[in-house]
Amino acid sequence: MRAFFRSPLLHFLVLGIGLYVFRYAGPLSDEDRAADEFRIEIAGETLDELTLRFGEQMGRPPSQTEIDRMIEAEVDEEILFREAMSRGLLDRDGGVQTRLIQKMLFLEGEAEIEDAPDLLARAVELNLHQDDIVVRRILVQKMKLLGAQLSAEQQVTDAEIQAAYQEQADLLRSPPRVDLQHVFASRDRRGETTRDDALALLTRLQGDATSIENAPQLGDPFPLGHRLDGRSQRDLERTFGGVFGEAVFASEPRQWFGPVESAYGQHLAFVIRREPGTVPPLEVVADRLRLQIEEDRRERNLDKLMNELRPQYTVVAQESG
Repeated sequence: MRAFFRSPLLHFLVLGIGLYVFRYAGPLSDEDRAADEFRIEIAGETLDELTLRFGEQMGRPPSQTEIDRMIEAEVDEEILFREAMSRGLLDRDGGVQTRLIQKMLFLEGEAEIEDAPDLLARAVELNLHQDDIVVRRILVQKMKLLGAQLSAEQQVTDAEIQAAYQEQADLLRSPPRVDLQHVFASRDRRGETTRDDALALLTRLQGDATSIENAPQLGDPFPLGHRLDGRSQRDLERTFGGVFGEAVFASEPRQWFGPVESAYGQHLAFVIRREPGTVPPLEVVADRLRLQIEEDRRERNLDKLMNELRPQYTVVAQESG
């Protein structure tokens, strides 16, 4: 008998009965129960947690607009969860059912796996699915997938892919690229004379017959190499900084120019070859365009569903502490 009173299941049952009595003290009409099913309460503790999490991530308290957005996100998740339950998605997900059954096996020490159907039913009666964050996330995601599902009329056609290819030609175009050689004057080695030394090197390179291949030997070693092939402006900016990338792509090819400063020192550069950006053939990007169109339509489908569902619910947000 003592073991029974120490059972976690008993504690859950007592808590559940207490909440039920507190919430439904007195008989409720069918109309009241229906209204309650479409009522969402955002507790003050939830707002406090959202505000705290935002502050930890952003280093500042949220604005009222940001608080409103967080509340909207919480409400949308709750709507999706309730819709998933009402549409029987829990009954069609073996992983979720297994998780709830395992929790009941833990709570009811003498239960057997053969009792799985009854265990699952009791888990739902105890609202274990409500409080399990993993179960909630799975059901919410499944509801999103269901709401975003494409109809037969929304399947992407070849003509639509062709139209998207023509409309997005500039976005699909690969960036221009260059092959270049550079001579490096190290700030760590040369200190205050770095720029003057680079200017002297430029004069020498412009005036003598030093080959492009041998030119780096006149300067200092560079850890990332002196020959850079097939680099876009963004590639150069990531390595050397924005000034270097801009200077290279603004320069005339086949001549030494500089010095151009980077975080490492000064550089003299020679653009060997410049390749313009090109639009890849349709067959190369067709699958990417198809997926993009499908994703856009799925997002619109889900937005449409949420716009239909939100007005059905009454939201009550308590004041935070």
